[in-house]
Amino acid sequence: MASGSTSITAVPYFYDKQFRRYIQQFIRLFAGFQFVVGYTSEGDPIYQTVPVRYGDISRMAAHIQKQNSENILSTVPFISCYVTKLDMNPKLRTYPQFEENMQVIEKKYDEATSSYVNEAGNSYTITRHQPVPYTLSMNCDIWTSNTEQKMQLLEQILVLFNPSLNIHTTNNPLDWSSLSYVELSGIQWSSRAIPQGVDDVIEVATLTFDMPILINPSAKVQRNSAIHTIIANIYDVDTGTAELIRNGDSFTPLFTSYKIVTLENYKMRFTVDNAGIATAKILNRANGVTDNDSQPLTWDKVFESFGDFRADISQIRLKQTDDPGDTSGDIIGTLARHSSDASLLVATIDIDTIPANTKTPVDRIVDPELSYPGDGTLPAAANGQRYLLSNTIPQGSAWGGASADANDIIQYSAGAWSNSTFDASANTTSTFHTTNLFTLDKLKWTGSAWINAYEGTYNPGFWRIYL
Repeated sequence: MASGSTSITAVPYFYDKQFRRYIQQFIRLFAGFQFVVGYTSEGDPIYQTVPVRYGDISRMAAHIQKQNSENILSTVPFISCYVTKLDMNPKLRTYPQFEENMQVIEKKYDEATSSYVNEAGNSYTITRHQPVPYTLSMNCDIWTSNTEQKMQLLEQILVLFNPSLNIHTTNNPLDWSSLSYVELSGIQWSSRAIPQGVDDVIEVATLTFDMPILINPSAKVQRNSAIHTIIANIYDVDTGTAELIRNGDSFTPLFTSYKIVTLENYKMRFTVDNAGIATAKILNRANGVTDNDSQPLTWDKVFESFGDFRADISQIRLKQTDDPGDTSGDIIGTLARHSSDASLLVATIDIDTIPANTKTPVDRIVDPELSYPGDGTLPAAANGQRYLLSNTIPQGSAWGGASADANDIIQYSAGAWSNSTFDASANTTSTFHTTNLFTLDKLKWTGSAWINAYEGTYNPGFWRIYL
């Protein structure tokens, strides 16, 4: 007696049309071939395309196509393809219980603008299972009414298989079985015998092909919901604003502070050397290089709680504002492992996310008390030279009587140095960016000092890595 609660299958039903895709790709290999049916009055050849179809047709359908009559012959030429055999392929079999986890991050989609933005969106974990290998054997029958038609088609087809062609069954980048090949393994020139009666006017040549295929079980897709940063807004308001908050109305706080909670409160030091190679070094909360067990702190230990690191795909973001929730000015780069130091990651910065210069680049940073033009450390003064000063120019010095203070940018023009291009004392409320051409460092004016625009030690919450 059958029970209504009995489980028939061990896994839920799924059907991905994998055999169908392999057969369709095989049939497409023979689409578009032509033959010459005659010539125009000017002597130009007239071409006709040969149709190709799947040859596994039922007797009933074939009888309907012939209009229920045995006196109607099939129209030729045409090409038919059909499966002849399916065998296990033990040569391609590997560890059957193997599973692979992949981390996939979507680009963030902005519903308001109906477009993708340059930010990470939903994160998924894809669990892929080992596919099962088979060899699919297929025949390709070439139906013609004469030997000339057959030779025209065979000459076009056989030159392609030397002895195989590659095929793609899907364009899914996560499908590790999308690539296969079709190999020509046999040729039957004709299905007719000698001598041949006059009743059979159709000539059939058969090409035999073998195709290694992989049949995949269903994959498991999980949406990740790990919290990497918690930001709590803490507002300071006056007495009258409390009523607005109780009513749910908008209000303007006197100031806002943030409480940021991250995994282990790790810090990160981001540096760029003179060769332009950027690295990210993991640090503990005391700027040290060891974990809670006094063991060397490495990136692999950090990633254990989140997922797998993917070289040249995993992304780093460096926040450039005091608001950890503001992502508009993030500097973004892709990451790769360092060749020898497990505490370092090598970053390739997206130059489109680096702030653009708002001041013309300077030749170098100079201490005017230690160096002057033509002293051997600096070249002789020439029009267009620009220096960022780290100190005040001494009076009566070799700078030609120029007057400028620390953080000013001076430029040589018409035989004199002037800080008219940037006077630090007149720009205490603005932000500017420039580049030091000597070191290629990007510099940022904060209103009181020039600092490196994005190098330095980042506190928790102000740097993020998307795996």
